[in-house]
Amino acid sequence: MNTFVDGSSVQSDCDDLESALLAAGKASAVAAALPVRAPGITEAYAIQRRVNESTNMPVMVWKLGLTGAGVRETFGASEPTVGRLPASAIYSDRSEIAFVGAEMFAEAELVFEMGRDLPVQTQPYTRQDICAALKGIHAGIEIVRTRFVTSDLTLPLLIADNSMAQGLVLGRKLSSHWDDRFADISVTLTRSDGETISGSTAHVMGNPLDALVWLANWLRAHEGYALQREQLIASGTCTGATAIFANDVIRVDFDGAEAARVSLRAPDPRE
Repeated sequence: MNTFVDGSSVQSDCDDLESALLAAGKASAVAAALPVRAPGITEAYAIQRRVNESTNMPVMVWKLGLTGAGVRETFGASEPTVGRLPASAIYSDRSEIAFVGAEMFAEAELVFEMGRDLPVQTQPYTRQDICAALKGIHAGIEIVRTRFVTSDLTLPLLIADNSMAQGLVLGRKLSSHWDDRFADISVTLTRSDGETISGSTAHVMGNPLDALVWLANWLRAHEGYALQREQLIASGTCTGATAIFANDVIRVDFDGAEAARVSLRAPDPRE
């Protein structure tokens, strides 16, 4: 690994990249420079898993990225991406959180809450399997940032960077079970300066429930893992990724009613 005067470093192999991303995850850390050799997709997910495992904290949030056809085309991706977060990255509605790094983004999301473990099985999960295991449908605001020096990433680096997952604000509970109306309801994300972005749950793979089914089957096939009780799944952005700034207040409305809110405080140089 080569280190520059500004503290950033060029990673020469995947072990270096893993170490750099782990270090850059800390609030006061220097961002990781882009690697000389980018990993492949399989390597990228392995890095993501090892970075998560090194924290010794279980996964309590699964994040889905690239759930829109347009953004997948931009990245040259054939499927969504996956990220993972611990319980410490879950924030209650109307929380105040620190602005971290050079840039951050917010996404309005439909969030699923698991009520029981999915059974471990070899056959694909179905919508019926998933719906039977749910205990809640929530509004949410996903907070997104990169650990690299730039958010202009290739697909493998996006994956290694935990799909840029930073935190999840868990908003109002919309229902205790799935209802087909959630497949296409209006969603808006509003910044305190008045900027409003309109979207829909239908932007998430045509139906957020199908995004959750996809995740369950991806985990089954690629990690030999079944979704567990109390885990949350941020199913994908309904409003795209909106740049947010220190001192912003972000509000998300589902079907015309406020459903989640978060404030961003300016970074504390002591943190």
